[in-house]
Amino acid sequence: MKTAATALGTPHRWVQGAGRMRRAGLRGQPRWLLLLLLWVSGFGARGEDEMQMCLREGRNLTVSRFYNIVLYASSLKAWQRVGGQGPPETLVGTDTRNADGNQARAGRYLLEDDPINAAVKVTVTGLQRQDVGLYQCVINLSPKNPLVLFPRVRLVPCEGLPLALDWSSLPLLAIVLTCGFVLNKGLVFSVLFVLLRKAWASAEAIPEEQPSHPTGS
Repeated sequence: MKTAATALGTPHRWVQGAGRMRRAGLRGQPRWLLLLLLWVSGFGARGEDEMQMCLREGRNLTVSRFYNIVLYASSLKAWQRVGGQGPPETLVGTDTRNADGNQARAGRYLLEDDPINAAVKVTVTGLQRQDVGLYQCVINLSPKNPLVLFPRVRLVPCEGLPLALDWSSLPLLAIVLTCGFVLNKGLVFSVLFVLLRKAWASAEAIPEEQPSHPTGS
């Protein structure tokens, strides 16, 4: 009988251990899922025509945008700062229309237009705290009616972003962030909300294990 009890007790202890691990994972996930949910919801509130990027002082910023090669290969391009009032401020812009490439530099701003690949690349060197704000890359069809190459870029301070996450949940985090690039932010917000609901519901549904007492034979 002792042999039978031992054989039965081993899988029972294994199930208890698995239960503890499962509960620990469920208790850890909602915290970072909630942070990520709030983070994504805050970014998505600006709309699909805008993306936020963390401003790190002293670092460089590089932004690339693509355009219709048939319509705009020979058009002038510019990088602008969008203020709360008045027209956008042009920080750097091309003034040539070469078929093999155009480049313009103004202070810390460098704009490179590649008509062959229909791409515009903007580099801002030595980011500063006062660079916080909204920017856009445009095709200068006319001073009053530029064509914006979406999404715009909003530089924000890095403080307050959810950087400390549970490393054991990296696979799920990778899936969520990938969906953020492929799908719209509204859908990602909904997925994160569902994951939170399921995690909390599962944690409440798992009862605490009671200590087992081996029965005498």
